[in-house]
Amino acid sequence: MNENRIENMLSQLISMVGSIQTEQQAMKSKFKEMKSDIAEMKCEIKEVKQQQESIQNRLEKLETISEERHKEILERFESLERDQDFIWEKTARNEREIGNIKRQMG
Repeated sequence: MNENRIENMLSQLISMVGSIQTEQQAMKSKFKEMKSDIAEMKCEIKEVKQQQESIQNRLEKLETISEERHKEILERFESLERDQDFIWEKTARNEREIGNIKRQMG
């Protein structure tokens, strides 16, 4: 009877160890999958960072171009303002001269 009991205990221990080994193998497999997933995520993160840097560089270039165009437009407006002021000045001078000529003739 004692032998049966020991055999039963051994049998239980063997089945417990077997199930623990099976669980351990499953956990190792899942762990490998997780490592693989993490490696993929790291690669994806690197790609996203590179894309972000590329976008940042393009944005900086666009800002520079925008600033240059803004300055150019302001310069053109200032030039137009100077031209308009000159034309108004000249027109006023001409009007005075015409008025003087009219008075002299009339």
